[in-house]
Amino acid sequence: MFKEILKSFRLGILAGLLIGIGGAINLQLSSIGHPILGGVFFSLGLMCVCIFGANLFTGKVGYVLANDRKYLLDIFIMMFGNIVGALIVGYIAALIIPDWSVALEAKLLYGEGSAWYSCLLRAIGAGVFVYIAVECFKRIENYPAKLVMVMLSIATMVLLGCNHSIANVFYFAYAHLHNANYDFWNAALSLLVAIIGNAVGSIMLYLLQYGLILPAMQKPKA
Repeated sequence: MFKEILKSFRLGILAGLLIGIGGAINLQLSSIGHPILGGVFFSLGLMCVCIFGANLFTGKVGYVLANDRKYLLDIFIMMFGNIVGALIVGYIAALIIPDWSVALEAKLLYGEGSAWYSCLLRAIGAGVFVYIAVECFKRIENYPAKLVMVMLSIATMVLLGCNHSIANVFYFAYAHLHNANYDFWNAALSLLVAIIGNAVGSIMLYLLQYGLILPAMQKPKA
């Protein structure tokens, strides 16, 4: 049991690192005036997550109703691993690249005048797009087509300003060291809202696809 928990956490950290790297690419390209390319290259993070078999909360939570209670525990473990991995990349990036001229306040809950429900709706959108990307990667047999669909889904998510909880952890870590107006509790609340929204978006699309006949939330077999 402990080995399984450790593996889930380890693969969660890996996924967080990969999403953080995608976020770093996005910030770099956006800061030099190429936000569209930033959205496209951000998808590298999820591509690598899918290829490596890493545990990304936003990529797994949509299937929680199709699995047993142990899977629900795994979701929480991998989520904490994701947060650790994204924090690592965020703080390292903040130390070595101090001049990203991006309005990081926009990533906070009340950034640019947005309210909690705006954060939630944008997070639901992110859950939808990540679910589409992961489902396409699973279902499409042609490998280049898999990657194209992941890229299109995630680039659209980024360009529409959707709230990806794990990517936001990276942005918050960077902002912590470079934003004089950084509000820790606001960021923490924003993260919680984004996590809930991501889960709602993914699970909603799962239910629309497979319906309410669910085999899950049963006790694990002995």
